Amino acid sequence: MSGDAEFQESFPFPPGQEGEPPVQLAGLRAKCPVSRVVLPSGDEAWVVSGYDEVTAALSDHRLSRAALREPGAVRMVKGPDFGDNPYSLFNLEGADHARLRRMIAQAFSPRSAEVLRPRVQEIADELVDRLAELPRPVDIYAEFCALLPIWVVCEIVGAPVDDRGAIKEWTETLMSVTSNERRLEAREAFTGYVRGLVAARREEPRDDLLSILVQARDEDDRLTEAELTWLGAELLLAGHDTTVNTLGRGLFQLLRRREQWELLTARPEELTESAAEEVFRYAPPSDSGLLRIALDDIELAGTLIRKGEGVIPLMHAAARDERHFDEPERFDITRTANRHLVFGYGPHHCPAAGVARMEVQVALGTLARRLPGLTLAVRPEEVEWRGGHITLRPESVPVTF
Repeated sequence: MSGDAEFQESFPFPPGQEGEPPVQLAGLRAKCPVSRVVLPSGDEAWVVSGYDEVTAALSDHRLSRAALREPGAVRMVKGPDFGDNPYSLFNLEGADHARLRRMIAQAFSPRSAEVLRPRVQEIADELVDRLAELPRPVDIYAEFCALLPIWVVCEIVGAPVDDRGAIKEWTETLMSVTSNERRLEAREAFTGYVRGLVAARREEPRDDLLSILVQARDEDDRLTEAELTWLGAELLLAGHDTTVNTLGRGLFQLLRRREQWELLTARPEELTESAAEEVFRYAPPSDSGLLRIALDDIELAGTLIRKGEGVIPLMHAAARDERHFDEPERFDITRTANRHLVFGYGPHHCPAAGVARMEVQVALGTLARRLPGLTLAVRPEEVEWRGGHITLRPESVPVTF
């Protein structure tokens, strides 16, 4: 490695207490916004934690996901990984990346999200009805947060809603940073499942996104069979996992700060949208980020990054940068200046941001209106958090109401 940045420690960093970000991030932003770390693979890389530095990294075409497939490239984990996949939307760049994004853009646009909102509201209300029938305390993470987004994405893409348990299990394994053998097994099972869905849509097209993609493959030759399979798998995976974890972390933070929850329940119509944005900023789905490879020597925040070195922009660390957010460590659902980077920046900005925003708005608004007495059934420090994954979520959030 090169440059004067101080070597820090192993990455991903362990989560902070009570769902807070890793304690290392504040120090990095203030003293060393571009810093060296050791990845689970044993390779070294740079992590980028300041807002300005993260936006610069995310918009720099010299930091490449596609280069992860080059022999000897820096790796997040040992063995086969998502970074090897030449058909993944996350790894494509340039014309191929733009081509696949255009195919799904309409289904996940803000306009489509508003068309979907009434259906998502129906699902949220049904889940709350079920909650009311369960003995208390009830795990609202498992019975609401983990169910709403996967139900929605199954309907959008065209997977049977009854398969959500298997999809969730495959996702949990694929998003882990350990047990390479299990991740490979899950990858094969998941892609095999999607190939089955593709075959079914060829036989019987429906009004869903997968049918549209099958038509684009078979009639218009706009994508390959492998791209079709992986696009379907990644839509199902990424289309729910990050929103699930944001809901879990965000609802916990709202209930942990009683005054914020009571403020939302008193003014749900006025504050639901800003509350959702503050949840995205303060309680994002991950404290990690996607690895990229430098195609040339690059200088970032005065640090020289050599060609071939790995760089991980931490969008979520940038959301606590006091240069851009007033009192960033304060959770405030009335916050208005909230240009967080949770959906990324530049060419790889999340294409499903509109749907994710709508889902979190519906979820928080529904719970605030229908269950205003929602209360943690345990002390905040008793909630356990699941590590060893790219995303972070609570093991459970027991509540009463």
